[in-house]
Amino acid sequence: MKPQPERQPPETVDVEQLDRMPYLTILTYPRPNLRAAKSRIKQLKQLEVKKVTFEGRPRIGRLGLVGVGTVGLVVKATGKDGKLFALKIRRTDANRDSMGEEFRLTRLANRVGVGAEAVRQSKDFMLMQYLRGPELEDYVEGASGKGTAKKVREAAHSVLNQCRKLDLIGLDHGELSNLRKHVIMDDGRPYIIDFESASQKRAVRNVTSAAQHLFVGSSLSPRVRRLLSIRDLAPILESLRRYKKDMSDENYVRILATFGVVI
Repeated sequence: MKPQPERQPPETVDVEQLDRMPYLTILTYPRPNLRAAKSRIKQLKQLEVKKVTFEGRPRIGRLGLVGVGTVGLVVKATGKDGKLFALKIRRTDANRDSMGEEFRLTRLANRVGVGAEAVRQSKDFMLMQYLRGPELEDYVEGASGKGTAKKVREAAHSVLNQCRKLDLIGLDHGELSNLRKHVIMDDGRPYIIDFESASQKRAVRNVTSAAQHLFVGSSLSPRVRRLLSIRDLAPILESLRRYKKDMSDENYVRILATFGVVI
């Protein structure tokens, strides 16, 4: 058996300490930049962030993170009242010069009850609701015992309902063909996260992309089909084709019916 890497304890530091190594590397990732760090610490103070905690499975050096993406890194942050947030730090090599558009699109999703709440933002940061649960895939893979099928069906139904809301407002998430890292469970509820690739300028594919991942073509889909007693893919594929041509309520309900949701 391959030895597991030793788990590093979390590190919590005041924002004033973020201009020191190794924290500077995270604050101005991918390259340490002291001048940029000074500006960013000022922004954090304006956002009323008091402390940052480095903890999580992804690691840069010894420091754990909540997540690592092409636009930003996500860490835990503590506000002035002790409340915990997720803090997205814009990478200095990101393909955008601010977090403004991602914040706007996340707030648009929030207005229809989708996504972790976007709280505040500055040029280089976005402060969001912190979600404590596992990724959807880990949740489904780890589900066992009585009521497992019901829990998985409810989670799938909730994900697709959120996707339907995004479709109806013309907001395409852009990365739901792979739900890993984009759906987090918190208190039994799935949250679609990470709207950095979202757009209102292209055709929406949220429902069809998420359904393909859940039921058809991912490493997760065989377990979902087994738990939900889906033996024939043809009805699902047909319902997705119908919905892609006509995103009516009727065609959406047909998708739900294929995995046992009765409206």
